[in-house]
Amino acid sequence: MEFGLFDQLPCAVTQQTATRYRDIIAQSQLADQLGLDSVWLAEYHFNPRFSIMPAPLLVASAIAQCTKNLKIGTAVNLLPLHQPIRLAEEVATLDVLSQGRTIFGIGRGSNPEHYEGMGIPVDEGRPRFTEALELVLKCWTEDQVSHQGEYYQANGVSVIPKPIQQPHPPVYIASNSPETFPMVGSLGHNILVTPLIITSEGVRQGLDIYRQKLVEHGHDPAQVKIIPTLAACVAENRKKAEAILRPTIENYLGVLRGGRSRGSGRAVTLSCQEFLKDYAIVGDPQECIDQIARFKEMFDCQGIMFWHNIGGMVSNEELSRSMKLFADKVLPHFK
Repeated sequence: MEFGLFDQLPCAVTQQTATRYRDIIAQSQLADQLGLDSVWLAEYHFNPRFSIMPAPLLVASAIAQCTKNLKIGTAVNLLPLHQPIRLAEEVATLDVLSQGRTIFGIGRGSNPEHYEGMGIPVDEGRPRFTEALELVLKCWTEDQVSHQGEYYQANGVSVIPKPIQQPHPPVYIASNSPETFPMVGSLGHNILVTPLIITSEGVRQGLDIYRQKLVEHGHDPAQVKIIPTLAACVAENRKKAEAILRPTIENYLGVLRGGRSRGSGRAVTLSCQEFLKDYAIVGDPQECIDQIARFKEMFDCQGIMFWHNIGGMVSNEELSRSMKLFADKVLPHFK
């Protein structure tokens, strides 16, 4: 099992932007020291209470310079909002700077505000996604790139640098709608899922289709990875862990209910207690071991992204204690 740290960097009105960026960099350094596998950074726009991270590749570049082994991924870059040749250059540059530790996590995105803000029609999201991915992969694997598509064109351009990882950094695609699972399976890429958005049963059903499409299109299911994202807190006992998570979950749900973060599915209807019960790894070390094992069996996944600070209200000190306890008492059980 692989374990990573995920953050989309929400920022409450009582917090400072610079402090929140220092937090994620410090937490990534700690994750590297503790032996976690990865850090994943979201791209989000136009809603600071939900996220102040519109440029995760810039944050990833900073993290690359102060870590040694940690893989650095995006979860996700909103691919239809980017010029794909430019994005290919930037991700390849990150792979060079990190000495081959980049993970290319991408998604279509479902928030109309993002598309409106970038001047892109939302109904172009899906076709732009598939064409942009094709072009990005060409940029990484071909010396002279030519492409004549509906949205993007290239005429024999030489895209440099090339990634260190060959043929390219691993591709993970976020799948939180019924239409996306078969598409990812047919392409043969790794998959990111968020039970909070489409329920655990929705993830299970989608993964069945994903695996079926992998086989139908000649891909080996044993060669791909499934990574769910779950809230997490390890403490001396469950009561303390819930007390740490509850305010940050309530803040997250409050932003959803405020109506400015569309695209989070049924999560807006959840109570905090439902969230803790169904979409979190929370408790003492043994409870967390048992919960990880349950999710591993449920999804047949190869790793988990820990969303320690879903609403941005967990202090860096509390989050660090949880990470250290996880590394000391939980991580050895799965390595």
